[in-house]
Amino acid sequence: MLDFLRLLKRRYQAIANEPRVPEGIRAGARSQLGSLELGEAFLERHACLEQAPTLPLQAAVIGPTQSGKSSVVNLLLNQEYAGVSPLAGFTMFPQGFGPQISESDRQALTAFFHGYLEVLRDQKPADPNSAFSIRDIGPIQDSQTSNAIIWDTPDFDSIGSQHYFHSLLRTIALADVIVVVVSKDKYADQSVWQMLSLIEPLNQPTLVVLNKVQADTAELISRSFRDKWQEIRSDSVPSIVPFPFHPDGLHHEHMPEESGRLFNFLQQYRTTSNRATHRETCSALLNRYWENWTEPLREEQAQAEEWKKIIDDATNSSTELYQRYYLDHPQHFETLKRALAELLTLLEIPGIAPLLAKTRSLLTWPIRQIFSSGQNSSDNEKKQFRESHEFKVLERIYEHYVTQVSNAIISMRAENSHYEYWWNELYKTFENHKTSLSENYQASVEEYQKDFQPCIEEVAHRLYNKLKQQPATLTSLRATRLTTDAAAVAIALKTGGIGVHDFVITPAVLSMTSYLTESALGHYMRKIEAELKQMQLKAVASNVFGKALKKSLQNIPAGMCDQTRFNIPAETLEQATETLRDL
Repeated sequence: MLDFLRLLKRRYQAIANEPRVPEGIRAGARSQLGSLELGEAFLERHACLEQAPTLPLQAAVIGPTQSGKSSVVNLLLNQEYAGVSPLAGFTMFPQGFGPQISESDRQALTAFFHGYLEVLRDQKPADPNSAFSIRDIGPIQDSQTSNAIIWDTPDFDSIGSQHYFHSLLRTIALADVIVVVVSKDKYADQSVWQMLSLIEPLNQPTLVVLNKVQADTAELISRSFRDKWQEIRSDSVPSIVPFPFHPDGLHHEHMPEESGRLFNFLQQYRTTSNRATHRETCSALLNRYWENWTEPLREEQAQAEEWKKIIDDATNSSTELYQRYYLDHPQHFETLKRALAELLTLLEIPGIAPLLAKTRSLLTWPIRQIFSSGQNSSDNEKKQFRESHEFKVLERIYEHYVTQVSNAIISMRAENSHYEYWWNELYKTFENHKTSLSENYQASVEEYQKDFQPCIEEVAHRLYNKLKQQPATLTSLRATRLTTDAAAVAIALKTGGIGVHDFVITPAVLSMTSYLTESALGHYMRKIEAELKQMQLKAVASNVFGKALKKSLQNIPAGMCDQTRFNIPAETLEQATETLRDL
């Protein structure tokens, strides 16, 4: 699950920063980063606690700018350790203060803040947005927080807070308890309640300090805060402690009762017993945000499924066109004729065959010389196939396929304005892929022609074996073969050998087709023809349309820019969802 959240967060960050993605989607991506950071950090907290099972209580003091967070931290520590300034955004990275922090605890906390630079005492970080510090302050004099690490944190509402917001959330995820500090001017700010709503699933014991309030308005502000809490959150309202304004700052002697309630709150949870519910809290946190995190991912996967549907439709359409304009076309279907031509070679009559073969060889020599000049037999076969009607049909189908897919992308782009950028990127990738797609298609057509030839020869042998079971029919066919060859020889002699090849083959095939169809083998011939069409349809659909087009184009989205999409497989999302169910 942790690996999935890290992957998802990286993809959200990429999309949020990609200018080619519409601003609305980028803004939506940015809005998810906070909860993702919180979820990732809370899962990593488990490893931190395993590494340091006796880690002291972690108390995070959080709040908006100029609410007095650092002053509350110093009050808890009973000494001025946290820097205090009237300037907004003065604290820019998490700073932990604790007495006698052990080396093992320090190592565990440093590992938890991986990717952040640890700032040593009195050191100024080069990049405060990616920094943290842990300061061992020794024994605390007259303090009741001796068994705790108190974290002073950056604000979450200033202009610059977007740069260090992630470090604040990581600190909150680590915390066992939360002290929320708000002033009379900031307690109703939207940013305060957005933060309190965001961290609600962590179910952390919380105390609210209403700082800098006058005694006569303390009850009114407390009631207002309590009402807002009940409106925004579903858990019980925490203790609210008003801190009166004092020009000298926050000191125990100025408000012993109020500071005593703050200390008692930390003492109440010093045993860190709530860590035992880490698994349940983790489940609640992930379930709270899972739909929001994964909805854009599912929408993108839906676009990919629409793309697959476009490819499926185009592939099915191509198969139908091939069947209509070639296999089922009475004038254009040539494959059975090729099988019958193969059958001619099996019908040679012993004794006469060598003479006819020699005669045909002599007569067709001029034509064979013309067509084979500079070519081998394989080239001749390719040339003959390229001149066939089947090849022309396959060429036109390819053009139709590409046009259909292009038009479908344009339609989807117009219909899905929210994902117009996704279809734009897909269209560019498809256009760039056309050259290689055409080359692969041509190669697959030629490979299909070569691979299907044995099927044609097999059909010829099946016909011949069937004929051998009927000697009378076989004898008649051989006589037909002899007569046709003799006629071809006579015509060829009169024409000087020009066009002899056509006269040797075509009349024989026509005679045989007519004879076989009208004979007792007519039913078997029709069966053979149907089987041949089925074999050819399957071969073309699988090896040409399926292999060269469908399989190649289905992976087109993988070639799109990674910065514009999540690019997380549906299987990965399903596995993560199943893991969440098991929590």
